[in-house]
Amino acid sequence: MARGHPDYLTWAGRSAGGETMTSYSFSGAIAGDSSGTIDLPIVAVGTEVVYQNITVSCNDDTAIHNVALIRLSDAWLFFSVNFVTGGIFDFPGQSFGAGTTVRLTITNYSAGALTFEGAVNYTTRAV
Repeated sequence: MARGHPDYLTWAGRSAGGETMTSYSFSGAIAGDSSGTIDLPIVAVGTEVVYQNITVSCNDDTAIHNVALIRLSDAWLFFSVNFVTGGIFDFPGQSFGAGTTVRLTITNYSAGALTFEGAVNYTTRAV
């Protein structure tokens, strides 16, 4: 690795130049064949948020489920992945400026209600 540059494969390296690394956790039941949503905190004035990772799990292996991150202002879907019982999903980092709200959507494609839990990880830094 080149000297003087952060190792972006580690959490410490990912937060280089950032002020804080946040792990926004969630847990909740979602009815069968339905979606549940959570609006993540609005990006504050004078800051930028870089979303980098999502972890999600449930205790069901009878169906494929979906997790997505969407910018609310224009419904731009910037991350979506299907999973069975869960996973840790890294992506290259998507930054958003002040006033932006991102929505986490989990779709339960099984016949019955399931509890999903996990965390969205992001860096907040001053701009």
